[in-house]
Formats: sequence, structure tokens, C-alpha cells
Amino acid sequence: MLPGVGVFGTGTTVQCLVPILKRCGFKVEAIWGRTKELALDAAKTLDIPYSTNKVDEVLLHKDVDFVLISCPPHLQSPIAVKALGIGKHVICGPPAGSGQLEAFKMVNAARYYPSLMSLMCYGMRFLPAFIKMKELLENGYIGNMLICEVRVHCGSLLKEKFDWMCDELMGGGVLNTYGGVIIDLVTFLTDKKATSVHGMLRTFTKQTEKIKGIRQITSDDFCSFQMELENGSCVNVSLNNHIPGQFIHEIIMCGSKGRLVAKGADLYCRKHDAENEELIHHDTSNVSHENKLKTIETTSADVPMPYLQGLINLINAAKRAFESVDERHGWENEPVLSAATFEDALYVQTVVDAIRKSSKTHEWTKVQVMKEEPDPNPLLSAAARRSTFSLY
Repeated sequence: MLPGVGVFGTGTTVQCLVPILKRCGFKVEAIWGRTKELALDAAKTLDIPYSTNKVDEVLLHKDVDFVLISCPPHLQSPIAVKALGIGKHVICGPPAGSGQLEAFKMVNAARYYPSLMSLMCYGMRFLPAFIKMKELLENGYIGNMLICEVRVHCGSLLKEKFDWMCDELMGGGVLNTYGGVIIDLVTFLTDKKATSVHGMLRTFTKQTEKIKGIRQITSDDFCSFQMELENGSCVNVSLNNHIPGQFIHEIIMCGSKGRLVAKGADLYCRKHDAENEELIHHDTSNVSHENKLKTIETTSADVPMPYLQGLINLINAAKRAFESVDERHGWENEPVLSAATFEDALYVQTVVDAIRKSSKTHEWTKVQVMKEEPDPNPLLSAAARRSTFSLY
């Protein structure tokens, strides 16, 4: 049984996700925006019956059992934690938060309510090209995986007005936007996690014609980082949003017997003893999906087609998970087994934070996933432990 959906956010991703949800059979009951005006405009555009700027009004809506969150990163964790506490299923857009602690709180909430769906919108896991790539890597098609190279080229992520995307502390920047997706995808493909990282982040565009004066852009628009994985293999990633035009998303897996190359949603392979590169999977859904969803040019530019296709496949998987159970709050785990969980989001955020730290220290940084929430006042706690006074 498909649950009613409440949506948090009014941005470009939501403009794409709501039509996908409706075409998959979900009924979108309510939408939240930062202001009443934004929420109302989005509700009219997307044909949603209820709009509000109050979080609780969506979470407590009688017909909402499934929440989709795609709003500024610093707001996502509190909404996700509250939604799980009320008993709502949650799918959260990346990044999970503006720091590791926010992601950790989401993990704790998901662990406390294991009967509820709690997934991340890392849709690239559901693209056929990457499912095939993972299968070939597991079967040793290119031997032992040695090196992974990734490059993402795109235009500026900045809008006309100053918003969270302009601010590093609020979760903006190319590392959070595309780097987190790449980190998760590499982990999904190789089944290995990073042990240490080295990164360089730069903000070359600090003001624009529309964003100037006392406000300055602090989010990164170029990022290069390296990761050393558990098995000793290396990953090199370059993210550059100073190249407007065609969106380029390329992943190369080099092994002892050959290489696998994913260009967008197409997959190629070349063995060391082969003369030419072989096409293994060709994606034919680019144009059909774009026509079917009737996405406008600006939306397509902000949400690249491979990412949009991944979201479509993820929502379809969630549909199958809910449809297979007749109970209103029930769902089946199998259709979404390969989806990213809040645990995966915590790991991704840990790596992102380590890359930021490395960029500031100019040193390799170890990746240490948070095991428990840090003490908010360690000095007071230490003093209390040393005290010889008793409360009794």
C-alpha cells in the first residue's frame, strides 16, 4: 500500500521529485517551504493540496506517512530525526547535514526505529551501468582493482541570490553536492571504505554580479581529493564547476587485467590484451525520461540526467517496497536493499569532513567514523569526574 507523501523543500530537486512520485503512483499530500509564499508557490506549481512553513503541520498531517526531505542541509537532520520519532518513513536528499554530528543524530534515530524506512537519495546506485560495474568488479572481470579516477565537470552551482549554496558552513559547495555522491558510489562499487584522505578545496568565485557587497561566497567551487581504501587501492577525484556546458561524469576503474569506464550512464571496458574499448551497457533512457517528465531546461541543468535517472529508479524501488505490503505503515526491505542508509550517510559525511580538515592542514587525514555523540561540555564533565563531592 502506497503511503501519502509529505515533501520538505521547494528547490530544483523537489521540482523534479514530485512529478516522479506522482507518476509512480504516490499521492503528495503536503509541502513545506521556508516561507508561506515559497510553499504556496510550489504547491500551486506542483499541484499539491496543502502547503505550510511549519514543519509540524506536515509531519502531523493525517494522510502523510512517508516524508521526502530536500531542503538546506542544516535543516535536514532535525526534520529527519523528528519525522522518525513521530513514526514516518523518511528518504533524505544529500548531504545529510552540514557536519558529521548531524548525520550521527540521524543514524541514532534510524537505529531506534528500525521498522521505519530511512534511506538517502543516492540514486546513482540504481543506475544499470553501475549495477553492472559492481557485478563485474566482484567477479574479477578486470582483476584486482588498483586505481579509481573520477572527474565531474559542470557549470556554476550558484543562484542569482545568496543562499545556503554560497555558504560552506551551511553545506554549500561542489564537495557536498557532488563529492558526497562520488564517495558513496565508490564505496558501493568496491565494497571498501576510505582509511585516510587528502584534499584541496578552493573558492575562486567569491562574488558575482548579483551576489556582492558585504556578503562573500565561501563555498568551494573546485575540489580535488585522494582516498586510500582499506585494500590499499587509491581513488583520485576532481570536481570542477568552472566548465559550463555539457555535464561530464566519468569514473574509471583500473585493475590488474583491464579497466572499466562509466561515462555518464554508459559503461565501457577494455582488457589489457584487447585492441579496442568495448561498450558493455548503453543507456537509452536519457531522451525518453526527459520527454516523459517534461523537465524544463533550468531543471535539467541543475539536476544532471544521470542523477535524475537514478532518482527515478530509487523512487520506483521504494514504490515496490511499499506495494508488496498491504498494511498502511508496512514495507518490504528487498526492493531497496542496495539503497544507501543513514549509516552510509554518516560515513560519507565523515569523509567529507576529513577532506575539509586535510585542505586546511595540508596533511593526510585519517577517516574516523563517530561512534558516540561528543560531550557538549567536556571541561565541566572532566571537573565533575575529578570532584570528591557527593550529591548524597
